[in-house]
Amino acid sequence: MLTTSRESPPVGVPAATGDPAVQPTTRMVWRPAALPPLTPDTSRPAGMRVLLLADDDESAERVERELTARGALVRRRTPATVAPAPDDGPVDAIVDLTLGGGTPAHGTEDLTGVWREPLLRTVTALREQYEDWAAETSARRLFYLAVTHLGGGMGQHPDDDLAQPLGGIWAGLAKTLHREFPNCNARIVDTALSAAKDLPGVVVSELGRTGEIEVGHRDGRRLTLSPVAAPVGPPAVSLGPEDCVLVSGGGRGIGWELARTLAEQHGTRVVVTGREPFPSADEPWFGADAAELKAYEKELWSGSRRGRPLPEIRRDIARVRRLWELAGNITGARARGLRIEYVPCDFTDLDQVRALLAREGDALTGVVHNAGVDTAARLPKKTDDDILRTVATKIDGFAHLFGELADSSLKFFCNVGSLTGRLGGMVGQLEYAAANEALARLGRWADRRTAYPVMTLAWPTWDRIGLIANFSATRRYMAPLGVADGLAKWQAELLAGSAGEVTFVGPLGDAVDPGQATGYPVVPDLPGYAEVYPKIHHLGEVTSYEPHARLVSRVRFDRETTPVLTDFLVDGAEAVPVSLLLENALRGAEWVVPPDFPELRLDCLEDVVVPLDLLRLDGPVTVWERELRGVHDGRSWTVEARFRRPGGAGPEARARIVYAPGDTRSPAPPRSKLTRMTTWRSGPELLNWRSAVVPRARWTRTEEGRWAGEVRPCAPNDLWATAAVPRTALAMSALENVVRLCARQGAGISVAVDPLTVGRITVHGEENGNCLIEGDPALGTWKITSAASGARVMTITGFEGPVVGD
Repeated sequence: MLTTSRESPPVGVPAATGDPAVQPTTRMVWRPAALPPLTPDTSRPAGMRVLLLADDDESAERVERELTARGALVRRRTPATVAPAPDDGPVDAIVDLTLGGGTPAHGTEDLTGVWREPLLRTVTALREQYEDWAAETSARRLFYLAVTHLGGGMGQHPDDDLAQPLGGIWAGLAKTLHREFPNCNARIVDTALSAAKDLPGVVVSELGRTGEIEVGHRDGRRLTLSPVAAPVGPPAVSLGPEDCVLVSGGGRGIGWELARTLAEQHGTRVVVTGREPFPSADEPWFGADAAELKAYEKELWSGSRRGRPLPEIRRDIARVRRLWELAGNITGARARGLRIEYVPCDFTDLDQVRALLAREGDALTGVVHNAGVDTAARLPKKTDDDILRTVATKIDGFAHLFGELADSSLKFFCNVGSLTGRLGGMVGQLEYAAANEALARLGRWADRRTAYPVMTLAWPTWDRIGLIANFSATRRYMAPLGVADGLAKWQAELLAGSAGEVTFVGPLGDAVDPGQATGYPVVPDLPGYAEVYPKIHHLGEVTSYEPHARLVSRVRFDRETTPVLTDFLVDGAEAVPVSLLLENALRGAEWVVPPDFPELRLDCLEDVVVPLDLLRLDGPVTVWERELRGVHDGRSWTVEARFRRPGGAGPEARARIVYAPGDTRSPAPPRSKLTRMTTWRSGPELLNWRSAVVPRARWTRTEEGRWAGEVRPCAPNDLWATAAVPRTALAMSALENVVRLCARQGAGISVAVDPLTVGRITVHGEENGNCLIEGDPALGTWKITSAASGARVMTITGFEGPVVGD
């Protein structure tokens, strides 16, 4: 259970906003975890059209030869290859060999130039495929496979050689491709440079597979990375007035918040930087308050009436905003006596970096590489310069700083990273995620090459500060981090002298898509695990996906992992319980949400039709095709769920899931539309329950002819025989007992013809302990409440009698 942080905010740090969307984060590190061996698949990649990108012809030739031998249709593109004409047509997969070769044992002279041409080659290939890949709805056609060289353990294994950390550029890019191409299956395959002879076989074995996004091959094993909650270490570093900390890009945003905190709490001298000179007092907005600044911006906007282009006005306003914030920060700090200095420096310019470091000399005791830019737009709207600038600010900036300071006696070197690198970015953050993942890998590489600790802190979005232009949109991806909480965590990492990559993970939002959810291990340590895991558990194998509109999956019901399957019988055959089918429909519908991700509340399931023949198991494993379609009807967001056997033959179950904003409730359906079940008679039972898993209610009959019963909840550990079990959205044992009571149908009922129908199941809340059930079978209405509190749990209407007693 997540709890609100009780840490007091540092002096001068904004207090928590009180916004319920701001949640504490969990400190996590990522460790290698074993994957099962691959099962042979001779059908892949036969017939697949593959574009092969490589930095050298020798590696490309060996991989191409292996792919071709397996039946792939390969096009190769290397620096020595003439680029294919645009009319060569679309491809099904891109195999990107990225950067081979290692980095120097010391120094960073090879880090600032070698990545540009290969990255632009990748970007060019993606632009060429954009129209085709963005329109694809099949989840089984498109693949992007990137090869990196950190040793086979993604740099997290203690024996990884970390030969080429710049492969992180392609790793971060690959993790974010699903934002550009929702049905692109990305995989980053990590190997050791010493295993180059095995590369063709590794590529062929991994291409065309779904699932884990990061896979390493080392020592004959396959690995992925799994998150582990880990507390920060005890203080090992001291900071005081004698220290000087450089914060690149620290004039604004989270860098400024840290700089101010270090100066206030520790008396430390802090040097912050930006790319622009400090504004002069002659600027018309210098010293203005927020209202005066707004009036000045209004004057700038009036320039459009005089024919000034709007893009030019927007650029001016953005520049004024940046400099106004910078001026206010620095002048305010000076007025409070804080030892904070501003020095202009572009960290992609080595000469400027050297001049800054020479100015500080041996006084410098800590570095926080915080500089960054982010151009939030989809790939077709970005220029090559936009992409190169974003990556260079992080990567070349690090290379220049570390290259000059590798032999110094710093207390710490802290990279400011982002979860966009670890988990993939938001829409428009393709190269920003690439830059941050490469920065994290460079941090691990650097930590092995110097005496002081090098850490990379991968942050989520901070509460309303930082590079994010649209803060409200970020909540769709993950709850923001409170400023006070973030600064307390940041100081703890610096003082502990942490090393390597540290991530701070908050509860995931609704914008997590199916590919992302299945690409990373989901462990109980993740914040919000109890909320997000059930929808992942019920996702199934996605075969077609249209964001915000349609999701088709193959869902499996396995006797070995689902004991409840042996509890319910249809005409003597074991079957999927009705409640389990509806639970699966509800959890599946959580993946089909409106484009703007509004706050929605589950209202009800309505027009439920379940053919009994469909429920019967085919064997040890039963597979259904589940189709979910979402639409806004002008009042509510609804998702129609349909279940059928693969291929579409046979009966089909359906239900409509209705979501309502706020406290709006859907009106009860007209009574004339309710379906009355066939005549009920005693005799051989068509439906039967063993009650080994789902508890049986104790029923009594009231004088008015109503039924009342009490039933304990069905424990998730009884429903699922799996390592992790999902909690249920429906009060399954109460629902199943209503079905049991009403559906004791006798002779004359055809399992192949007569479906089980329910008008509406309204969900009021989760069950908490035993439930009371009260129902009038003549009216077809059943009320389910908490036995302890009396709170409403569920109402069922349109499920009529008469009823035969137990």
